[in-house]
Amino acid sequence: MADKGLLTAEAVELATQLVNRKTTADKLINDGFNRLSTFNKDGLPSWFLDDESKFYKPNIPITKEAINALRDRQRALDARPIKKVAEAKARKKFKEVQRIEKAKRKADGVMEAEDLNMAEKARAVGKVISRAHGREKMKEKKIVVATGANRGVKGRPKGVKGKYKIVDARMRKETRALKRIKKATAKKR
Repeated sequence: MADKGLLTAEAVELATQLVNRKTTADKLINDGFNRLSTFNKDGLPSWFLDDESKFYKPNIPITKEAINALRDRQRALDARPIKKVAEAKARKKFKEVQRIEKAKRKADGVMEAEDLNMAEKARAVGKVISRAHGREKMKEKKIVVATGANRGVKGRPKGVKGKYKIVDARMRKETRALKRIKKATAKKR
C-alpha cells in the first residue's frame, strides 16, 4: 500500500472503491468540485482559515478494513528491528563476553597462585566473577525528597528499598551556595 502512496485511511478507502468499481474516476473528479472549492481566502485571518479547514472538507466514510490494513502495515514496520538498536545490542553482548573472558583469565591466575589456601582462592574467584557480571545490576541511589511523610524521618523511609539519599530544600540551597563560593574564589585567582 505504501508503495502506491496510500498513506491515509481515506486514500485506502477511495482506492478500494475504485478497484471494486463502486465509484469511477470521473465521479471522484466531480466530487472535488463544490461551492467551497473556489472559496476566496485572501485577507482572511489565520484563525478563521483554521476553523474553516476543519469543517469545510468532504467527509469520506472509512471502513474498518481500510483502517485495519493501515494498522497491520504499521505493526509490520514497528516489528522490524532498527539497525542502530541491533548494533548497540551486539556491542553490549560483545563487551559482556569480553568481560567474562577477562574474569575467567583472572580466576585461572588466582587458582594457580600457591600462597593462598582453597577458601581464599574460592572467595577471590567469586569476587572476580561477581564483578564481571555485576556491572549491569548496579543501581543508582534512589532520591527521596524530605517532604510530607518523609519530613524529619530518621533512618530508612517507608517503601524505599536499596540505596537511597534524602534531599531537602536546605541541602539544595547549601550546594548552590558552595558552587557560588567556589566560582567566586576561582575568579579572584
